[in-house]
Amino acid sequence: MKKVIILTRNIIIEQDFQNELQRLDYEVFVLKEFFAADKPQYFEEILSLFDIVIFSETLTNQEFTDILPIVLEKELHYLRRTDEPVPNIDDNHCLSIECTLTELREFLLLGDKRQGQSETISKGLVRQSEQKKQDLVLFYSSLNNIEKKIISALAEGAGKIISRDELCNKVWNHEVSKSRLVQMSTAVGNIRKKIAHAHIDNVRIITYWGNGYRLHDVPNGLMNDHIREYSV
Repeated sequence: MKKVIILTRNIIIEQDFQNELQRLDYEVFVLKEFFAADKPQYFEEILSLFDIVIFSETLTNQEFTDILPIVLEKELHYLRRTDEPVPNIDDNHCLSIECTLTELREFLLLGDKRQGQSETISKGLVRQSEQKKQDLVLFYSSLNNIEKKIISALAEGAGKIISRDELCNKVWNHEVSKSRLVQMSTAVGNIRKKIAHAHIDNVRIITYWGNGYRLHDVPNGLMNDHIREYSV
């Protein structure tokens, strides 16, 4: 029996959908308090217990975007319930909120088949590792000193959220001010552009509004390892 977790903002409205999944012989868990800013790894451990992650239509696109990298890192099958197309997401991961039980059954069945195919594809990705390493070299060499300090501080955080003040302290030696925070926000934006320009799809900086930044890299620690190697 496959295990499904539904991430939602309203448990009550998920009851009918949960019943449909259970009729299809899925073990279903519905989670509302799905993320604590001070315990991101705890949330990742919870996700590891499931085979399929379903994002409720009650989640905002920003929440979906923030959590998706964690799901991808765990190589979990995921679905986004929605009533409209989701930007940059394949239709294979978009589940209409109006779908019938039969449509839901077939959609999940296709997802199982695609997951099997992805294991074959992943073997081909190993052959691309050298190219990825070259992309990282080009990316890191394109950073200025401030940007290198920021990416290094985030990499040292090992997947933890680092507050803007703490990051500012690390970069400018305890000189926290509004101008420094603005400068840091600009630098983070530039780093993101350079990541995109280098076509690096397994490294990104995630913003947790009101909490800080977190470096997401796959595999975990990739960026930190690269910085150590490159800095020697």
